[in-house]
Amino acid sequence: MRFLRSAIASGLSQGWRVLLTFGATFALRRFVSREDWGLFTLVLVIFMILGAIRDLGLAYHVLRTKTRPFGNLLLVEGLWGGLLCAGLLWWAPTLAELYGQVRGVAPHPEMAGAIRAMTVFLFFEGLATVPRNYFDSELATHRTVLAEVVRNLAYVLLSVGLAWWGLGVWSLVIGHVVGTVLYAVFLWARAWKVMPLTYERGQTLALIRVSMPLAAIWFLLILTRYVDPLIIGLGHTLEDIGEYGFAYDWAMIVSAQILMPAVGRVLYPALIAFSDQVEQLFQAYSIATRFVMTFEVASAGILILNAELVLRLVGGSQWQDAPTYLRVLCLAPLVDPFSRLGGEVLKTRNQDRTWIIATLITLVSFTVGGLYFTSLYGPIGMAWVNIAQFGAVVIAWSLYRLDPSGFKQLCVDLLVLYAASVPAFAAAAAVPSTMPFLRLLASCAAASVTLGVAAWRFGPEVIAFFRQRPGAAKT
Repeated sequence: MRFLRSAIASGLSQGWRVLLTFGATFALRRFVSREDWGLFTLVLVIFMILGAIRDLGLAYHVLRTKTRPFGNLLLVEGLWGGLLCAGLLWWAPTLAELYGQVRGVAPHPEMAGAIRAMTVFLFFEGLATVPRNYFDSELATHRTVLAEVVRNLAYVLLSVGLAWWGLGVWSLVIGHVVGTVLYAVFLWARAWKVMPLTYERGQTLALIRVSMPLAAIWFLLILTRYVDPLIIGLGHTLEDIGEYGFAYDWAMIVSAQILMPAVGRVLYPALIAFSDQVEQLFQAYSIATRFVMTFEVASAGILILNAELVLRLVGGSQWQDAPTYLRVLCLAPLVDPFSRLGGEVLKTRNQDRTWIIATLITLVSFTVGGLYFTSLYGPIGMAWVNIAQFGAVVIAWSLYRLDPSGFKQLCVDLLVLYAASVPAFAAAAAVPSTMPFLRLLASCAAASVTLGVAAWRFGPEVIAFFRQRPGAAKT
């Protein structure tokens, strides 16, 4: 029941964030140029990767230990995170010059300044990790909602207001930085009197050493998630990065922006709680996977059939190439349903090496394929490479070995979900593209068919799962 309550709270919080972000995007995509969006996308990617280096895997490892030494985690985030930020402040101009040399052009004049400003984001995001992970580990995600609301409101109000005044990329940077600072302050205010800052004297380096496999996993995951703009940026303009990033954000709107952050943050602590009950552990994973994939299928169908209309409604008329990228990128989440949350299972079972191998295989395929196909076809080549998620085979095999019968049932359920959606969206596709709003309405009706089939097929098991008594066997 704590898992359910925490999941609902996380979902509501994420839903609020998405609504605010949607409203902000509606304005920002019109006020901020494609070049400035491309620059911000590139800088944000750099800091997402640096965030993995800052955490050193310890943010997740402390949840696997019985003592949960959040005091040691705070020391790492404050000391190591501070040193990392200081180095970035010093080397920011050099990094900007290096990027310009790689591309053979002068760097964007605001790139060095944006990197320096985002070091504040990096530092306070690290400080916020400590109380956030504490509340997640207690399945008390509802206690973080206020901080997230404040963060999102600050981002929306500042970024939109500053963009309206013509500050371009700085409106995005300042919005992210101020929102993150407020987020950290509110989280710490909520956790200060209740979070035990257990500190294991002399054990910080030992904890880091044990957490390095998780650090490698998280680094590879982040790099896999954000490698696309890095590859595109090597041979194409910031405008191309901006166009591709816009399409990518909407293609992954379910997996990366709405459901996955909400589901993933509560699933891992729940899986730890079920670590001694393999059937219940796999059932929790299966329920979460089917829930996410139901909305993945529904959103992919809508976006593929209505790419131009959706992106024009939310971003204006300046995004000419993004719909082409969007149609291809929408297919990527459907190709690999198991890895969406499968890594959480491997992490719970201490199968870090398996997860590293799987992620590394996918990263290599993305990198090699991306460099080759973008050189031939441009950014659309990178979009097609996202289909080649070869590491998914490794994760699928590991999940099968954990619970063969549960895995087979999950495969059957997903096939039913996919099969039910095809005729519904095929009917929607019959509406001429010259009638865009009628086609969008038909696509939404097709998505409702997908959701209805999922409720009929999966609903009884979900209800039974959350009604189980502690320690009850899987029904």
